[in-house]
Amino acid sequence: MPARYVLGVGDPQAANGAEAWAEFHASQAGVSLVRVHVGPVDVADASRRVSDPASRELVHLAGAVPEALARFLNTDDTLVIGTGKTGFIRSRVFGSLSLQIAAEVDCTVAVVPQVDLRFRRGVVGGVKDDDLLVPIVRACTDEARALNQPMQLIHSSFTGLVPADVETRERVLDRAAVVASAGVDRANIRTRTTGRPPAEALLDASRNASLLVVGSGQRRGAGHALGSVTHDVLLNINAPVLIVRRLWTDRAEP
Repeated sequence: MPARYVLGVGDPQAANGAEAWAEFHASQAGVSLVRVHVGPVDVADASRRVSDPASRELVHLAGAVPEALARFLNTDDTLVIGTGKTGFIRSRVFGSLSLQIAAEVDCTVAVVPQVDLRFRRGVVGGVKDDDLLVPIVRACTDEARALNQPMQLIHSSFTGLVPADVETRERVLDRAAVVASAGVDRANIRTRTTGRPPAEALLDASRNASLLVVGSGQRRGAGHALGSVTHDVLLNINAPVLIVRRLWTDRAEP
């Protein structure tokens, strides 16, 4: 559970969905929601405005957006940002603001596009055999329980050359199912493996989902702290995406 939710206030066309998402999740978690705008206001004065955890005032920060947010955020926060980007675009340019922000900050990030969540159902999580499996599954179960919706955990065996062996695929999904069953009824959990590229499979599965949960991946170079799968998911975002980092949970794995 995050210490607080921080809503990045920016483009008015992308703000409504992100604000509603942030308000709902902060209320469900019982933590504060801080609204932040990056603009030409003294940072020290802005910091004093949020000394009260219940404060709903707009906090103004100075500087470039990704760097200013990174300085303001704590590692146990969850940053929520809106984006007007939706639909499947074929681009591998690291250029959109949401990508830059997600790469720069050290906390969990929710990127919320302008989609009508009233007609969406289900939580999708992408898992593999690494130390982010548990926090990803825990984030999925938290969301599925809050929304009273089913969850689907997907593991891609695609490597570009040789698929992962059957034993590895089964181990990943069995481990994920055990973690998930600690928070959600087993009947509401689906697991499946795919040979498709992971970003493609996750985007396809999340077309009508309430949330897609992915890991931040590994650094690909200075200042680009996102893996290729997360990068491609954000470029082609079609559902709210939660990018989980290793500090999402302090609970022990069963």
